[in-house]
Amino acid sequence: MSGDASPAIVQAGDSPVLAYQREGHVAVLTLTRPEVLNAIDHRVCEAIVRQFDALEDDPEVRVVVLTGEGSKAFSAGADLRHMRGLDERSLRRFIEFTWRAFDRIYQSRLISVAALHGHVLGGGLELALACDLRVADSTVSIALPEMSLGSVPGSGAMQRLPRLIGESRTLEMALSGRRIGAEEAHQVGLVNALAEAGEAGTEAQRLAQVYAQRPAEALRYAKVAVRTPMESGLAPALHGLISACCHNEKSYKERTDRFQA
Repeated sequence: MSGDASPAIVQAGDSPVLAYQREGHVAVLTLTRPEVLNAIDHRVCEAIVRQFDALEDDPEVRVVVLTGEGSKAFSAGADLRHMRGLDERSLRRFIEFTWRAFDRIYQSRLISVAALHGHVLGGGLELALACDLRVADSTVSIALPEMSLGSVPGSGAMQRLPRLIGESRTLEMALSGRRIGAEEAHQVGLVNALAEAGEAGTEAQRLAQVYAQRPAEALRYAKVAVRTPMESGLAPALHGLISACCHNEKSYKERTDRFQA
C-alpha cells in the first residue's frame, strides 16, 4: 500500500464496494454503495475482512476511519434485497458471516473510528459498534428496527451495545425500534463526539490524526488493556508486561524527559 492519499478501490466480486485512502498513519475506508444507502451484503463483508487483513500487515497504519459515501446514510443496514434471495441455511450463514466480519474490526490491533451521518440503522449501527469510537453529525438517525420487522439484531448489537449504554437502554432501543439523534446518542454514551452536518468524516479524521501520533506500542496494547477484566487476576501481570514494552521504547524516554505536570 502506498503512503500517499490517493484513493484505491477494493474489488469484491465485480463491484466496487469499499474505497481505501491513507494519509500518514490514518487509513480511511468508505462504503461505496450510496445508491442503496450503503447497505451491507456478502461482498461488503468480504471487502472489510480483506482490507483489515491488509491494513494490519502495513506497519504504517495505526488508526482506521470508517464512513459511508453520500449524504443520506452511513449505512441503512443489511441489504434486504440480498437477504430475500437467500434460502434458510444461506441466510444463517450470511448472518454469521456479518458477525465475523464486524468482529474482525473489533478484534483488530488498529484503533477504529466510525464517522456517522444520515441513516445508521440495524446492521449499519452494528458495524459502527464494532469500531472503537464513533463521531456523529447532526443528521444521524440511529435505530435497531429488526424487532419491529419480526427479527432480532444479529450482528453484534445485543452484545456490544450494553457495554456502552447498559442492558436496559439496549433492550428499549431493540424492543421499540425508535430512532435517536446525535444529541441523545452522545448523552447516553453511544457516540463519543459530535459534529456539524456533513462534518463527521472531517472530525473523525482530525481525531484519528491525533490518536495516530501516540506511540505504536501504546496504541496496540491500549485495546488489550481496556478489555481485560479486573476480576481475571491477569490485569496486574498484563500491565506489567505492557509497561515494560512501552517504557523500553526510545520515544517513551524522550517524552518523559520533556514532560511537565
